[in-house]
Amino acid sequence: MKRLGVLWLVVFISLAGFGITTIPFPFVAENLGASDFWKTFGGSGVFSLFQLIATPIWGRFSDAYGRKPILILSTAGTILSFVWLAYATTLESLLVARAFGGIMSGNLAAAFAYTTDVTDPKNRAKGLGIVASAFGVGFAVGPVIGGFLGTIGGAPNMHWPALASAGLSALAFVGTIFFLPESLPAELRKPFGKSGAKTEGAATSTDATSEAAIPAPRRSPLEAMRSRPVLLGLVAASLFIAIAGGVMQSVFQFWGRDLFNYSLRDIGVHFMVFALLSAVGQAGLVGPLAKRFGEKRLAITAGIGVTAGLVLFATAQNDAMVWMAICIFGLANGLFLPAITSLVSFEADARSRGTVMGLFNASSSAGRIVGPALSGPIYFKLGPAAPFAMSAVLAVLGVLFLSRARAKVS
Repeated sequence: MKRLGVLWLVVFISLAGFGITTIPFPFVAENLGASDFWKTFGGSGVFSLFQLIATPIWGRFSDAYGRKPILILSTAGTILSFVWLAYATTLESLLVARAFGGIMSGNLAAAFAYTTDVTDPKNRAKGLGIVASAFGVGFAVGPVIGGFLGTIGGAPNMHWPALASAGLSALAFVGTIFFLPESLPAELRKPFGKSGAKTEGAATSTDATSEAAIPAPRRSPLEAMRSRPVLLGLVAASLFIAIAGGVMQSVFQFWGRDLFNYSLRDIGVHFMVFALLSAVGQAGLVGPLAKRFGEKRLAITAGIGVTAGLVLFATAQNDAMVWMAICIFGLANGLFLPAITSLVSFEADARSRGTVMGLFNASSSAGRIVGPALSGPIYFKLGPAAPFAMSAVLAVLGVLFLSRARAKVS
């Protein structure tokens, strides 16, 4: 658990940096003349598009060369992307900087693969929840800071938020180098073009090594998915829930400003509460709930909660309803990710786990691409309630896919 603590700090610092730039970006893009599409897609959508392309590759690299080198390299690239963002003065340069940040986001898949390396099956959901909570807490701290830094000088700006993000990522870079040990032994790595572990005697006491005692040929991400058809259902469920979440997180800034006259700082506070509740679900509740009810039942229940939160957003008439929607959606969102991630990890053998986790995270990225791509045009053409109503329907589809998946664990 000590290694998970160090990983938690590294991931927290990284996500806080990302969260800082999330709040001002749509308004900065709007001031630079962005269309309805680019207002919501330009920030998280562009990032996630290039993350989708890069994440499976990072996952395979982490299987071949270890988790730590990938964490170091991707964090270094993230620092450069934030510096680029800080000095961007046109919409095009903002978008290119965001794209580069998505390409260098391999630390996300590597962090989850690292967690599955150092936890046994009994405690995997708890371990994944702890690390996933770093995403929530980091994303809670970041928007509040971004809401304040983004208003320096009056009009929304990216300069100070992006520089602060670069500084935090530099701390994560140093922490990874000096305090985070490698989790994947050399004998269990899977170099490109070669098989995995060499001998049974190379295994250690960790779950990752015990599963990897029997050599197996290297498989591509799609081959790994086809070998376990249930993975396709889990990925589909994750995709639909991710689209719903992507819609909410990309359009909330405009929705809050236009319907409730929220300031940049107000929006940051709402995102903070959303992320903190997600972190509570991930770190404090998912472990005991998964042990009592099972990962699949927990993920289904969380998906239903996501749907309820989206319905509240679509029908909100006052601040009380907004806060109720934030609380329900945030807590359910926090429970869903580690529960379904744990389900996926049980379906993948140790040698393919980095690859499968990379592809699984890429499916979440795909949802975060489609969500922002749809939310802006739908919001500005059909009205404030329309994106949330559409997302609620998609969340229901996600629950249906999940309920039909025949996983190893219930």
